[in-house]
Amino acid sequence: MAAMARSELPAPVVRPVDPVHPSPGVDRHALERELRARVDGEVRFDAGSRAAYSTDASNYRQVPIGVVVPRTRRAAARTMLICAERRAPVVSRGGGTSLAWCWTI
Repeated sequence: MAAMARSELPAPVVRPVDPVHPSPGVDRHALERELRARVDGEVRFDAGSRAAYSTDASNYRQVPIGVVVPRTRRAAARTMLICAERRAPVVSRGGGTSLAWCWTI
């Protein structure tokens, strides 16, 4: 197999992140209010929680809109439904180690 020359490498994908509106088209405040009202679990939209969940043991970092820690399967399903209705992206998180090289995007 021939080695790839440096000039042949694809350009990295860089997406600027607006800390106030990390996902265009999603009303973050309305999403937070609805999740707090309808989901049995921890709903975290504070900067500290978002920063803590923005990375794992890998080199990748993506600040989430918010974090939901559901207490029941029903609460998890309701979270998914609310996010789908509001067109908010969802990324499930496992142990946060990234050692298995698995992501859900």
